Amino acid sequence: MGLHANRHRREGFAVVIVLALLSVTLALSYSMMRVQSTTSQIQQNMSRQADARQAAISGVSAGVREMYESDWGGIDSTLQMNLGNNRSYQVSYQTGDPWLESDDPDYSEKPFRVTVVSTGYAFDSASPTVRSEYKIRAVVQLVRRKLQSNPSGYAAAAGHSMYSYGSGTNTLEAPSQVHGKTFVNGKLELCEDWQKTNRPFHGLIDEIAIYDREMGGLEVYLIGLTSNLSNSSLATALSTSGIRHWWRFNETDSSATIAADSAGSRNGTYKGGVYPGVDIGGGNKAVYLDGVSGRVDLGNMSLPSAYNFTMMAWVMPMTLTGNNEDGRIFSKATHTDASAHLLMLSTTRSGNSSYPRVRLKTSSAFYENVANNASLSTNSWVLLTLTFNAGTDDFKLYVNGILKKSWSAAGYAQSSSNILAWIGDNPPGSARTRYLEATKDLAEADLGDYRPLAGDVTLSSDHNDLSTALTLTRQLGCNLSYQSTSTSSPSSSAISGSTYRLYPGGQEYTIPKVSSTVHYQTLEPDVDTNPLGIFRFPGTVSIEDQTTLRGTLIGQDNGSDIRLRGTQIKITGVDLPALDDDSTVYQLPTLIAGDDIEASYGVNATVEGAVAAFGDLEVENLYSDSVFQLTGQAYVDEFKLNARYDWSTLAYYSSYYLTAFVNYVGHTNTTANFASWLDETTSAKFENNVKIDLPETALTYQWLDLSQPIYQKGDSDTGLVWELVRWKDDGGI
Repeated sequence: MGLHANRHRREGFAVVIVLALLSVTLALSYSMMRVQSTTSQIQQNMSRQADARQAAISGVSAGVREMYESDWGGIDSTLQMNLGNNRSYQVSYQTGDPWLESDDPDYSEKPFRVTVVSTGYAFDSASPTVRSEYKIRAVVQLVRRKLQSNPSGYAAAAGHSMYSYGSGTNTLEAPSQVHGKTFVNGKLELCEDWQKTNRPFHGLIDEIAIYDREMGGLEVYLIGLTSNLSNSSLATALSTSGIRHWWRFNETDSSATIAADSAGSRNGTYKGGVYPGVDIGGGNKAVYLDGVSGRVDLGNMSLPSAYNFTMMAWVMPMTLTGNNEDGRIFSKATHTDASAHLLMLSTTRSGNSSYPRVRLKTSSAFYENVANNASLSTNSWVLLTLTFNAGTDDFKLYVNGILKKSWSAAGYAQSSSNILAWIGDNPPGSARTRYLEATKDLAEADLGDYRPLAGDVTLSSDHNDLSTALTLTRQLGCNLSYQSTSTSSPSSSAISGSTYRLYPGGQEYTIPKVSSTVHYQTLEPDVDTNPLGIFRFPGTVSIEDQTTLRGTLIGQDNGSDIRLRGTQIKITGVDLPALDDDSTVYQLPTLIAGDDIEASYGVNATVEGAVAAFGDLEVENLYSDSVFQLTGQAYVDEFKLNARYDWSTLAYYSSYYLTAFVNYVGHTNTTANFASWLDETTSAKFENNVKIDLPETALTYQWLDLSQPIYQKGDSDTGLVWELVRWKDDGGI
């Protein structure tokens, strides 16, 4: 019984062990099955993740590639594609670079960077609701190949400090200065506030010969029969006994400065508005005098004989009225007053006719007579001959060899080495003439350049007579191109927008609208909202006290003025981000006005950059301490640079000041400088308060057209070009 019971207990224990082992085996089997299932799921997830990443890579590659195409949809576009095998991607674009910090040296490039965001997707083929995502961000930066093209009219202004494209009248009064390269399409009025003319002769002068004897009537008649249109015949006729001075004006170079004395040693100096070397036929030449400032300075030349002399002059008057009705052919005098003359041969006006006139001061009296029986005509050659004989008291005037007037003149001709003698005008000339030439002398002596115009000048021959051209070359020393001109200007619609883009497809920036009066403000670029610093106002805007502008201000509407009316105004152009492999510095205009840009009265403003106006650049009669300095370019329809108040008064009384100057320094003093004397003795001081000039470092000014992006694709490129800045794997889920 006991043995049997023990056997049954052993069998039961074995069953328990077997069941336990079976349980463990089942548990292990189930665990292994769980592990295998999890491993399989992980492998599937990893595979989908890899597929999603690969899709994201495909997406970012396609997204960047799309940006190179001409039809890229831009920042606001998206790109998506089903790659098959349960894979796809979606691409979006964001302006900027999220990893670029404000202290980074490349921070200014932020507006030109684009973050390409590509999200790749991979789906479970057995369970489409199960998917993996993977995000990659690539930052690319625009390779700037080209700026928007300048309109032809604005492109023509490149390199100019002043470019006036309109056909109206431009005004430039001292002491305002335009230096650098200047283009004037319309009429130029230069220092018109000053006494402009004295008694100038307008026309051609061929020969002036002076003899130390009185020629007889027959000899004068025979010479009169000789035409001046044959150089050799005329030379033979005039080369007679007693000739002491003979200015033939046969210089071949129009820029000649010396009028040779073929018979003596009194060479003349061409000054002012003269044009030597005019071919009049037969191998003969003449000098043109502009009727404003042209003359031949003979120094303190006196007659070779005070007792007997003959003066012969071949002349062709071109104007015998207005400022030229008393045109001096020869004048030795200290003033235009009759009594101020020692000897004069001129024209004069009486009624509707012009006649020859002579003045002579002798040891006994002063004589003035008009040959009112010898009417002169314009554009016709005439030989005027004056003879004097102190022994017989005969004073005669011949016209074309015919005696027209004879007077009795007692005494002998007076002489003085302290009085100037000129051909073509009355010493001491006009105040305008002496001032302009004095500024040129100062510049050439490196004593300061206060010329109103200096540098290369293109002057339209369509709207300016030769006199203005000669003023610029002869009196101011400008390098002149005097030619017919044709101009155009950009359309004002180009500045009418309210937004701008940096490049095709780029972010659209809203242009901030300023108030009609800007003062106590700083306007400058903002890298996120206004990277170029462009501002606008749809009407006339006044810039007043303590205003700083870095960028561009547009007065948009037709008729909109930009008025500078305060102090402490600082306006500076902003350098555009550089083009690829191009060291050129480009700037947009810093001021663009639908009509005028004005600087008024007590303004104190400095502008560094270009300004553009569809109307005038006008500097009004500023106060003596006012300042308007433009270092850059003015692109305008017309310019009106008026005199400061103190200089306006000086100009009004300029003839008085010239008389005082001549009396102070001496009539024949050619070294004293009229401009310096004015600066030293009057309230009108030389200061560069109103000046337009180019910067020392050359800039290229770029027109602003709001209807198109600032930067464009390169000429040889299909679309825009980009460079990779960085690549970021954001991982997947």
